[in-house]
Amino acid sequence: MTSTKLAPFALIASMLLLAGHGARAQASADSLAADPCVGSYLLCDDFNGPKIDPRKWIIGNTNIAQKYPVRPENISLGTYDDNGTQLTVVDAKIYGDLHAGPHRQGGLLITARSYGAGRYEVRMKTLPGPHGCSCIWNYYDSLNEPDPPDRRVYTEIDIEMPAHMNRPPDWATWRKTLGFNTWSHSDSDADATYINWQSKVDPFDGKFHVFRWDWNTHKGERRIDWYVDGVLQTSTVKHVSSHKAPLWVGNWPAPWPGMDYAFDTMHLYIDWVRISAL
Repeated sequence: MTSTKLAPFALIASMLLLAGHGARAQASADSLAADPCVGSYLLCDDFNGPKIDPRKWIIGNTNIAQKYPVRPENISLGTYDDNGTQLTVVDAKIYGDLHAGPHRQGGLLITARSYGAGRYEVRMKTLPGPHGCSCIWNYYDSLNEPDPPDRRVYTEIDIEMPAHMNRPPDWATWRKTLGFNTWSHSDSDADATYINWQSKVDPFDGKFHVFRWDWNTHKGERRIDWYVDGVLQTSTVKHVSSHKAPLWVGNWPAPWPGMDYAFDTMHLYIDWVRISAL
């Protein structure tokens, strides 16, 4: 008789205890999910330190295609209010033609190490419009070596926003056209695959998005799959290199048709970057 009366109370207490554990477990899971570097990665950086880690990054100080400058002073750490969530971010500035100082000068990060096939992910907020290339790419060219081999080795995989188009469409269409490109052997068109992909995601909507590619060379299979926010966009098995390369992330003042540099300063924000084995 006693056990019959106590059982419901014991059951309720047990359920409350389990609910409490469940709530704490969910809170813990949410906390872990909020940390992009929980897990095993070849490289992961959420830029929450006092400075950009020189063990992971070189701050770009070069001219893209020997013409278009990116400079270290255009890269800084900062915070960004993402709908009430305070993020630590890399602020990659680009200067337009109305800037009092340098014109058409961007900013980007380059990994200090080279990485091979794997999953490459960047959570970032692009420039607000066609004011330069918001880009993620890896790049290696054996011609840059002090003693280059007789046979050229070349690696490049791109995500370019907006895509490089000789005759870009109106902005409503162009803003959703992403350039997914890859080269092997050389930087010639004969060794390249160019894909101008019409995405359902608008990378210029003022929000952060996760841009990713999976680069697979496992067991002789060579394939690249491009994703936005976890959704597969397109793939290729053509012109896929297997040579390691540094990763480049940021913006640069591309001279493409349709670009608009009638501004002072624009910003691209990088929340985190990670590279993992497949």
